[in-house]
Amino acid sequence: MNAFAPRRGTEPQISEAITLGWRIATLYSLRADELPSSPPDNLLPMRRSLPAAERLVLELRAAAGDAGRLGIGPADAELEDLVDLARRAPESDDAEAQLRERIRAWHIELQTMLWADHEANGKAYELGSFLSDTSNRVVLELRRTGDPCAHVTRELREVFSPCRVERVKRLLDDLQARIDPAAVRIVKQHLEYWQAAAADRSAACQTRADLDPLDSQSVTWFQLVAGDKEPEAYLDHEDRARLRTAMTARTLRSYVLNWRSILCAVCAVAALVAFSYALVSANDPDIGKIFAIVTPIAGALGVSLASVGRTVRKSLDARAELLWNTALVEVISQKTLRVDELLPAAQARVAWLTPASSSRRAAQWFGAGHTA
Repeated sequence: MNAFAPRRGTEPQISEAITLGWRIATLYSLRADELPSSPPDNLLPMRRSLPAAERLVLELRAAAGDAGRLGIGPADAELEDLVDLARRAPESDDAEAQLRERIRAWHIELQTMLWADHEANGKAYELGSFLSDTSNRVVLELRRTGDPCAHVTRELREVFSPCRVERVKRLLDDLQARIDPAAVRIVKQHLEYWQAAAADRSAACQTRADLDPLDSQSVTWFQLVAGDKEPEAYLDHEDRARLRTAMTARTLRSYVLNWRSILCAVCAVAALVAFSYALVSANDPDIGKIFAIVTPIAGALGVSLASVGRTVRKSLDARAELLWNTALVEVISQKTLRVDELLPAAQARVAWLTPASSSRRAAQWFGAGHTA
C-alpha cells in the first residue's frame, strides 16, 4: 500500500502564489477582440460577460491584489499605467500590444521576486502559471489559420508531453508538504491520463466552445491545489455511496493481502494469553514472585493493557485513514477527469474509469505500486 501523508489544507501563502501565477497567465492570454463588446441587455454583467475594457481592468486589479497580499504589489503609478492601457486595448492594437508586453515584464519581475524571497513561493507561482497555460496554449493554437483540429492536437501533445508533465509533477512533489496530498495525487493521476490520451488520439475541435472540457479540467486542478475547493466537494450522493463501496473493497483487499501478518499476530497474542493462564494455574509461589516483580517494572515503563490497547487502536485508526484517503482519491479522480470529452477517440483508453469497472482497475493501479 502506498504511503499517504496526513490531509491538510494548502498553506495560505502558497495558495496566494499559485493564484497569482494563474491570474497573470490568464491575463496574458486574453484578447480584447474575443471578449464581449457590450454588456448583456437587462442584466447586470458578471465577470465573464463584462465588456473587454472592464474585463481587462478587473483582471489587472485582481492580480495586483494577489501580488499585494504577497507583499510584492505594483506601485500605484505603475498599476494606473497598466489600467490605462487595458482601457484603451479594445480600440487600439498598439495599446493592446503594449499591455501584453508590460504584463510579460511584470510576470518576470514577480517570478524573480518570489523565487528570491522564498523558493516555495516561486515554485507555487510557476505551478499556477503552468496549470493556466495548459488551456491557454491550446486556445492560442485554435486561433491560427488552417486546420484547427490539427493545431489543437499538436499543441495538446506538446502541453502533455513527458517533459512538461514531469515538470508539473516535480513542482507538485516539491510542494506536497504545503498542499493537500489528496489534491496532489488527483492532479498527478489526471496528468498521466491526459498524457497517454494526447499521445495517441486526435482532438475533434473546431470552435472555442469545444475546448471547454480542457478549461474545466485546468480550473479543477487549480481549485484543488490552491485549496479553493475541498476534494470532497466534487462528490454527490451517488459518488459518496461509491466511495463507501471502494473503501469496503480496499479494506477487504488489505486484509486478504496481509492475512499472514494478521494470523501471526493473533496466534502470538493467543499463545501469550494461554502461557500466562498456564503459569497462574500452576499455583507456584515462585511464579507469583516473578509477577510481583515484573508488574511494577512494566507499569514504570508504561506497559499496560490500556497502553497496548491505545497503541493498537491508534494503528488501526491510521490504517483506516490511509484506506479512506486512497479510496477518496480513486473516486474523485474518476469523477473529475474530463479527457474523454475533448478526445472522444480516447474513450477506449479511459473506459476503465467508468463506475462499473473502477474498483477492479483501481485495485490493479494501486496494487501495482504506482505512486500517482
